Amino acid sequence: MIFKHRYFKLNTASKRVFDENNKELALTGNAYRLLVFLCHKQNATLTDINDFFDPAGAKEYTENHVRQYRHKINSLIGYNVVVYKNNIYSIGGSMSTDELERKWKKFSKKEKVVISSSIILLIIYGRFVLGNKNRTGDPIAEINSSKQTSANSTPIPQDDMILIPAGEFLMGSTQQEILDTWRQNDGGWAKEDYVSSYPQRKITLADFYIDKKEVSNGDYKMFVEATKRAAPSLWDDQTLNSQNLPVVGVDWNDADAYCHWLGKKLPSEAEWEKAARGTDGRIWPWGNVWDPTKDNHGNGTGYGFDESDGWKYTAPVGTELGVSPYGVLNMAGNVYEWTADDFNAYPENDKYLQEDFEKGFKTLRGGAYDDGISEQRASTRCGFRKDYKDVDVGFRCVRDE
Repeated sequence: MIFKHRYFKLNTASKRVFDENNKELALTGNAYRLLVFLCHKQNATLTDINDFFDPAGAKEYTENHVRQYRHKINSLIGYNVVVYKNNIYSIGGSMSTDELERKWKKFSKKEKVVISSSIILLIIYGRFVLGNKNRTGDPIAEINSSKQTSANSTPIPQDDMILIPAGEFLMGSTQQEILDTWRQNDGGWAKEDYVSSYPQRKITLADFYIDKKEVSNGDYKMFVEATKRAAPSLWDDQTLNSQNLPVVGVDWNDADAYCHWLGKKLPSEAEWEKAARGTDGRIWPWGNVWDPTKDNHGNGTGYGFDESDGWKYTAPVGTELGVSPYGVLNMAGNVYEWTADDFNAYPENDKYLQEDFEKGFKTLRGGAYDDGISEQRASTRCGFRKDYKDVDVGFRCVRDE
């Protein structure tokens, strides 16, 4: 069977996947199996996927495993086609199959005209009903609501930033750290997903300020109201849309525009990593010992993907978890965070390649609430297209001194 989507085509007979430009993609293994399963089933729970992958129940596939398969699919296709919402995995957007096309061809010309006319009438009726529903009945109020708020009266988020002092720090990972992390492989990533942080070297940065907290839904709402930018689609998800939770479902362009609106910018990878790990080359923001509830001093500052931090999904932006040496909050295990840099090999990387390098992807940092030990390392990085959006991707801003 051939499944046709706006952004990809899947031929299950030949086991081949093509992107929107008809370029064949190297989609194999469990990532390919997941795409096939969702194309057939449309909507699936984690239990459905486990039953499909391993009916005998010999191995359990966790949310974290499936997330890596989603990452692989969305990264190769270049769009967020596999979505996850309300514990349901599905293919986002409309899709057709060669079987449906054959059935359509069986209709007579007269039947097609009747069906098409009915669809057109339904669309017209829907627009009429929705149009009346959205009107307030007060023409003056409607006119005023369409006007953009003046700059002088526009509320803006409270400026709460932390100074990261100038100086050297260790950035990246050694070869041994990469190999150890890959062998641990608690999140299901491939070896090449870890090599992007090679090598470790000393970087010198000037003073800069970074947001103490991630940008919240409440902060982002002020931006939406002031600029008339489209609101994140995930604001209809009650598990993610509280005012004090980090805004998610925003792409790189949204994040960049928000920061510039406030006279700030997205952090470079170096700025983000120094703010997260300090100058002592620590593995996680809280230290070098992994414990979702304890740091090197026995303090509860770490994250796990098991709700051990007290939150099933994202934690409020002011929650003192994942605290960096400088006091920056939630720098690991809450949401991935956009950075300003392209996802390419570090200049000193002379031995490792990664298939997502040199594609114009932007880099994400921090690991998310549904990630494991390896992905939450301060040096771990991954890349996505600028228009990528997901339930665990947010951001924070920086400003030069």
